[in-house]
Amino acid sequence: MKALAVAMLRRLPLGLASALGWALAWLWWTLLPLRRREAIDNLRHALPELAPGPVLRRMMHDLVLGYVELFQFEGLRIEVTGAESVRGAIVVGGHGGAWDVALLAWAEAFPLAIFLRTPKDPFVARLLAELRDAHGVVRMETGATMKDAYAQLESGRNVYFVQDQRHNKGPGLPFFGRPARTSLGAAVASLKTGRPVYGAWQWRESVGRHRLHIAPLPVEGTAEERTVAMNRFYEEQIRARPHGWLWLHRRWG
Repeated sequence: MKALAVAMLRRLPLGLASALGWALAWLWWTLLPLRRREAIDNLRHALPELAPGPVLRRMMHDLVLGYVELFQFEGLRIEVTGAESVRGAIVVGGHGGAWDVALLAWAEAFPLAIFLRTPKDPFVARLLAELRDAHGVVRMETGATMKDAYAQLESGRNVYFVQDQRHNKGPGLPFFGRPARTSLGAAVASLKTGRPVYGAWQWRESVGRHRLHIAPLPVEGTAEERTVAMNRFYEEQIRARPHGWLWLHRRWG
């Protein structure tokens, strides 16, 4: 059944997928509010000037559409800027835009190793692994350590840290004005290795069309001070396109 669903996604016209995404977004908002309250609370605390409904429904639409696009990756229009000379660097990014689509595009733009959680569902884990391997993503999945990251940096690959979600063992550092438990991994790596740090982000321009941009991210001081600067980078990207961030997770508290 799962394999059949994937086969259908590969053939679904993207215009129809977009319409389906809007329908599912309204269904989620009105009848099946899975994590809706969490998303509303997150948005109201971070950006109280925004009405939650339009932002979160568009977020859900884009999330649904992005998963369809993932299985039609070769047919998408993706523009990547700033990646030409980035090698052996520390890259910080997050869940903006069509995250899984962007990961494949980043790996095609430059040598990439990334810390990832292994999905619990074996079918999903195998499917994502096949997609990522096919596009050159070096996966440092559950159980990987910083030692693995340092080895990848030495080999000339860029190591991508995803730090915009809750890290239970991390310190509570400012994120949209409130303490949020955040990993110090990227900051510690920059201190230990002296490698340059880049901020990477991606966003949707339209159905089937995406933009990715990477630029140097100035950081200095202690690991916590550097991580605060990284959190500010995430804030700037989210403020620019609030509908493009995944508000569903418990980021604060």
